[in-house]
Amino acid sequence: MTTDQHADWTRLEVRSPDDVPAATPLSWQIEKVSRHEDRLYRNRIPARRTPTRSPHELEGGDVDDALAVLALRESIRRDVECGRGNRIHVALGLGATWRQVAVALYVTPQEARQILREYAEGQRDMWLGYEQQGVEPLGFTAEQHATVLALCALADDETTNAADQPV
Repeated sequence: MTTDQHADWTRLEVRSPDDVPAATPLSWQIEKVSRHEDRLYRNRIPARRTPTRSPHELEGGDVDDALAVLALRESIRRDVECGRGNRIHVALGLGATWRQVAVALYVTPQEARQILREYAEGQRDMWLGYEQQGVEPLGFTAEQHATVLALCALADDETTNAADQPV
């Protein structure tokens, strides 16, 4: 991302998760949440305990800050949730077991497999959708889809050969 994109992001008012452009880095979203939460936090600090600073640094939060925090946190939650399947795929490809993945996610190995299956289906659907539109596809080819689904057949403590798995 460029400096201009970051400047545009910094100026952007967020009131809905859909206001956050696709592929906005999580670090940028967290930075924006922090600024709004700082303003809201200042509402709870008694005026006599606040050191002398510029009026801008003492500004309390308002309804726009509260709504921005809600919308940004939802956007972050969605981004994190969406990335789970990809991170499972990467971990397995690097030699993690289903049991290790499950512990990392605090779910059962079966639930972790389901997350990967849903991710693989979404990636395949995305490929097919782009293909139908005549756009260069993103997502999984049929072969990539089958390879990812094959990972679900691994036993809970079985690993892949990391050299054999594209990530």
